[in-house]
Amino acid sequence: MEKYAYTLKVDEKSDVYSFGVVLLELIAGRKPVGDFGEGVDIVRWVLKTTSELSQPSDAASVLAVVDSRLTEYPLQGVIHLFKIAMMCVEEDSSARPTMREVVHMLSNPPRCAPTLINL
Repeated sequence: MEKYAYTLKVDEKSDVYSFGVVLLELIAGRKPVGDFGEGVDIVRWVLKTTSELSQPSDAASVLAVVDSRLTEYPLQGVIHLFKIAMMCVEEDSSARPTMREVVHMLSNPPRCAPTLINL
């Protein structure tokens, strides 16, 4: 979990991290802690799950962690949200976007043909 949870040091980038965790909760349909074993939170679980893929890609990463109830949503849209979430939870806080940048990314999704998630 983000180091501020232990040090109580909070800044704008901490808020960005928290927003990324919320996006991952929505995408995966899981709680941020408690579902993954001792000492493992949703961010660590996503990183571990996606790193174990034999042929990693944006689509494969999303399909490995996505909530099965999201089958009616366009895959490219979920991939877009997933990429934003992963930027928000970067370990190095200086590598995270600002909330202004996050809002811009959310407001400007890629234009793609809608392919629904097939699980």
